[in-house]
Amino acid sequence: MKIAFWSNEYEKSCAFYNFAAVSIASVMQNPYTITVLENYLGRDNIGRAYFDHEDYNSIKHGGTYYEGRGIEGLLRRLSSGCNFPEILGYYSKEVIPNHLFYIPQNMTINSEIFDYELHINLSKLLNLIEENNNLCYINLNKKNHLSSKTCLQEVDLIVINLWQNSDYLNDFFRNYSSLLSKAIFILGNYSPRSFMSCKRISRLYDIPLEDIAPIPFNDEFSIACNQGRAKEFINSNYMCSKENPNFLFIHGIRKAAYSILKKVHSFDKKGKEHCFI
Repeated sequence: MKIAFWSNEYEKSCAFYNFAAVSIASVMQNPYTITVLENYLGRDNIGRAYFDHEDYNSIKHGGTYYEGRGIEGLLRRLSSGCNFPEILGYYSKEVIPNHLFYIPQNMTINSEIFDYELHINLSKLLNLIEENNNLCYINLNKKNHLSSKTCLQEVDLIVINLWQNSDYLNDFFRNYSSLLSKAIFILGNYSPRSFMSCKRISRLYDIPLEDIAPIPFNDEFSIACNQGRAKEFINSNYMCSKENPNFLFIHGIRKAAYSILKKVHSFDKKGKEHCFI
């Protein structure tokens, strides 16, 4: 099953940190295997949250776009017709043993060229991942990329990161209604004191409350991501008590992961054509 994480307010909704946290939480107590990637090249890629700097540099395999590893090399192989299932293991890096995998990037080509190559090879790539894993998580850049449009059409579920602002929410639900049929929501950078609470948003925009996960900003987690210790932070706090200052953040990412996997379970039982009815 293919799942995209998307936001039209990427920074204000803390979409990057939400993606890092939820991807890890999704395999903490679940049997799924998940491959993670992003549709953009940049230093703010998810690999820097998963791995410390020394380890991250070691997985940025050398070579050119045509001969190196990473997602650029994988796209080149797919484009040339090489798509046997075992090839994915050569281009991905294990984050959590036997469960979470990441396709790193070399940043060896121009971002626009990469976006186009991903756009034309996206179906092949997603099919390859589905042959090897239960789930594929894709972090989409907020920019109006070709591959973002294609991905939003191809995926089975869209996790939309919202921002608690009335004008923004009105604009979103007015202009992006086409995404709602296969969407669940994260309220990123969440403040329980905001006028636009989960319950109010659920009522105003007719969204099931169970499909909204509030995730407050967590400074400790953002520091952990910048140091490549995201998985260590989640692991050490995953079962924290209500008295722990990280509880609301952990509760939010666990709810988001649960909501996603509940949809996955529904998909598995009923089939794609009934999953979101």
